[in-house]
Amino acid sequence: MSTGGDFARTVRASLREQKLSIRAASRAMNYDHAFLSRVLSGKQLPSAELAASLDTLLGADGEIIEKAGELSGDAQGNGSPKISDSEMGAGRSIAGDVKDAVNAPVLGISPFGGMTLEESGEHLLKMFLHLDDELGGDSLFLPLSRYVARMAVSVREKPNDGLLVFGQLNQMAGWLALDGNNHAAARNYFSEAVRVGHEADNPGLKASALAYMSLQETYRGRQAPALSLAQEAISLNSRQLTPLIRTILGTRLARAYASLGNEVSCRKALESARKEFAKVGSLEEPHYVSYVDSIEVAAQEGACYLDLGMSQKAVTSLTSAIGLLSIHAPNRVRDRVHYLSRLAKCYLLDGEVEQACQTGRHALDLSRTIGSARVAERLGEFEESLVPYGKAPRVIEFREQYRATTQALT
Repeated sequence: MSTGGDFARTVRASLREQKLSIRAASRAMNYDHAFLSRVLSGKQLPSAELAASLDTLLGADGEIIEKAGELSGDAQGNGSPKISDSEMGAGRSIAGDVKDAVNAPVLGISPFGGMTLEESGEHLLKMFLHLDDELGGDSLFLPLSRYVARMAVSVREKPNDGLLVFGQLNQMAGWLALDGNNHAAARNYFSEAVRVGHEADNPGLKASALAYMSLQETYRGRQAPALSLAQEAISLNSRQLTPLIRTILGTRLARAYASLGNEVSCRKALESARKEFAKVGSLEEPHYVSYVDSIEVAAQEGACYLDLGMSQKAVTSLTSAIGLLSIHAPNRVRDRVHYLSRLAKCYLLDGEVEQACQTGRHALDLSRTIGSARVAERLGEFEESLVPYGKAPRVIEFREQYRATTQALT
């Protein structure tokens, strides 16, 4: 027989694995932080809805729902509320269907005035792509995930209106979850985008979502799955794959090879991506790859060279990306912070500690204006890499500023 401690321990362990705080999980599920804290401290029983929401958010494959069910059985003899069989059945359905996201809304959505559902979704996708450049995924994931959850209801009712853009919005929600370091939710959304791409007979969406999944594995340091997913994506040799899609597939493959230290294959993949990028304009491109531009290509090259330890080449590519940002997209703050954090690592590799700290401080200053747990993690990695140089004045200054910034944001 289970105890309340079993449920709480399971949830807390999953939260730690996903690097989510109780407060962040509460926001993602639209629950009161104090309520979730009481549940996880054993002061209140979890409802079926909360258990299902936690199970889906954390990718627990029914384990959290099962623990909640066992807990309700324990409490029944003590006169505590019991989760009914019908509620448990509903909870399991939510956990098994990613389209319902975290709260299984009953109502669908209505199109914007004068638009079809497909057109409304495309309009929303453009808006979130723009907002993502300036704000990051931490604050954007919740509103988009709610919309996607409700859109799932409408698409099931009328699959001929909105299915493809529903897949694209799942991919966008996955990216926002990834930017917020919510890896379980990100993988669920990407997987749904792959499924929709297959169902809608759209190899471009399927390949793009697989490429995102590859990048996620690269971020998590899982090199073999990253390479496998990138190879699967690029193997979809279809005429429906546009130059921009092929460009991003090439960069994802290059990132996977770079993480494995395979310089020859990485360079070959980057060269292929450059050739595809040179063809841009020959075909109409889907909205979901509109973020792929000369800045993105240069930045991905820089990331590859950094992973390979080729610091000088990385500095050249990253400096180019930052320069292009300043000219063409000065409001893309999250990208600027990310590129600067990589550039700081390059300088540190070359032993230029002062330059590294100066660049890192610039990134740290800008990071206060965005919400991106992924970028914050990169800055944390840079801060840790400064430990061997702990007595240098610039290092002391950076580490103090980093701690102050982190505490303020927390």
